[in-house]
Amino acid sequence: MKISVLEIIGDPTLAGAPRHLLGILENLDLDKFDLHCICPPGKLAGEIRNLRRHIDLEIISMDSRLDFQAISRIRWAIKQTKPDVIHIHGTRAGSLARLAAIGLNLPVIYTEHLWTKQYALSNRFLNFIHYFANWFLDIFTNLNIAVSGAVKEFLTSSGISHQGKIKVIYNGIEPTKTEAQVMANEQEILIGTVGTLNATKGVQFLIQALPRVSTEFPQVKLEIIGEGPYRRKLEKQVKRLKLEKQVKFKGFIAEVEQEMAKWDIYVQPSLSESFGLAIIQAMSVGLPVVASRAGGIPEVVTDGLSGILVEPAKAKDIILALLILCRDPKLARQMGNHGRQEVRARFDLNDSIRQLEKTYEQVVQNPTFPE
Repeated sequence: MKISVLEIIGDPTLAGAPRHLLGILENLDLDKFDLHCICPPGKLAGEIRNLRRHIDLEIISMDSRLDFQAISRIRWAIKQTKPDVIHIHGTRAGSLARLAAIGLNLPVIYTEHLWTKQYALSNRFLNFIHYFANWFLDIFTNLNIAVSGAVKEFLTSSGISHQGKIKVIYNGIEPTKTEAQVMANEQEILIGTVGTLNATKGVQFLIQALPRVSTEFPQVKLEIIGEGPYRRKLEKQVKRLKLEKQVKFKGFIAEVEQEMAKWDIYVQPSLSESFGLAIIQAMSVGLPVVASRAGGIPEVVTDGLSGILVEPAKAKDIILALLILCRDPKLARQMGNHGRQEVRARFDLNDSIRQLEKTYEQVVQNPTFPE
């Protein structure tokens, strides 16, 4: 008999968590699972509709973490769907959907996609409220899935949950035949980064590093893929440093591998990162990576083999790492090749999906997940 799974997310974009959910919806075994999904209107909903699979999709706006109308509508949808297991993704749905599911006696799985010990809200009071709310909601959660060991460490060290209630399942991607020709063009060295443009992504420190790198390698250029509230501030920084000819903002691009294949180096200068889906995409096309030693990134990038790890918020460290790779194209290519092999061995989407399917089966059979 098939297991009915209801996936719920509050992020309507195509950022990391929504793309992760798309991978789940596209690859779960339909011979074993019936798929249902609740998400807000937006790009994600459109992509789900475009999947050539039978997925029961309910569109519900989720305007805040205390959207009582959304809680009511989600609760009604859960009662109508009567799933065997509910899988909730991200902080907004994590609040709304877990509140909606209280008292319905259905197994609830929550995946934390954002928080690590480095991540914090700017308002200390709101930060405390977040911790308290997640501790409370964990009472009504059968299992937490952490996308990295760093996320698991945060959930345990903060007291939100405990070891026996958390399972680490890394994100995965489908293997790609696309391959970058690292340092093949002597006339240009193209650096790239991908992500939502906010202060936490640390792109400001990459831009800050560019003038010094350009002093030795004037052919260096930077492409930034992504949109977000920080874009205007980054554009002003580029103008202030007179880097308009070297830095290009490319906006949102859904399928980034083709763009990444044009690059020579990938940089992820995040101040906090739960996992780093864009990093494994860059590694999969053979790019050497410069990334912050933050959150789950050290679990993805092997320092000195697939890339160079730097301290967060340190433009000087980014400068040194980029100069090492620009001065030694052979090393850059070796790191890119190693990263490509690592992704195939450790971050294959099929492996992640099989782990998740097994988890659904276990939770349905034993809702009190074994400690």
